Amino acid sequence: MSIIKIRNLVKKYHILEKEFSVLDELDMDVGEGEIFSIEGKSGIGKSTLLNILGAMDGFDSGEVQVCGIDIGYLDEKGKESFRAEKIAFIFQHHLLLPDFSALENVSIPLLIRGYSQNKAEKEAISMLEKVGLKDRIHSHPSQLSGGESARVGVARALVAGKKLILADEPTGNLDRENSRNLMSLIQELQKDLKFSLILVTHDMELAALAHKRNQIFQGKLKPAVIPQTV
Repeated sequence: MSIIKIRNLVKKYHILEKEFSVLDELDMDVGEGEIFSIEGKSGIGKSTLLNILGAMDGFDSGEVQVCGIDIGYLDEKGKESFRAEKIAFIFQHHLLLPDFSALENVSIPLLIRGYSQNKAEKEAISMLEKVGLKDRIHSHPSQLSGGESARVGVARALVAGKKLILADEPTGNLDRENSRNLMSLIQELQKDLKFSLILVTHDMELAALAHKRNQIFQGKLKPAVIPQTV
């Protein structure tokens, strides 16, 4: 069963009175529980596509169904509800609130959904334990390493049990060791929690986690060309 279905998606930009199609009649299908990569260099439309999937950006034409919802028909309030209820994001820069502890940062999505403070904290602690931060729950972002901050970002994305996670260069700010640790963690959690994951990345090692590897070429989504190893 598809959690994402896109047909004939077109997204255009206008620069200096010229029109550019960054996405041109793009099709995309992602099944439940799949890890799906969108690979390639900067400027080809990877983040644009992710923003459309997250109802953060509009599009010119086509059909975009995410989690059974046709997001092309949502108004701004509907988009806010869609993001709050259906999807979560993992960001390259983590975007943790600096004045809040790891526990408070991870609790926020649950409080937004109406959880009591006590229940939100219990769920947040459980998820922080899953990502290996049992002893850091009261630490603030300034007290965390880059790898630990990334793990808090993952915990925040997963805590509400959403079935679709959108990850934009999640290892982009990490050194190789921390990148590999985060990759292993994401893979382990995905097997356990069965969420679908869209990975936007230029990191080929991270992309290798995907069940389906893809790249945008001339505005369309194509199977990624995987270099052969000797």
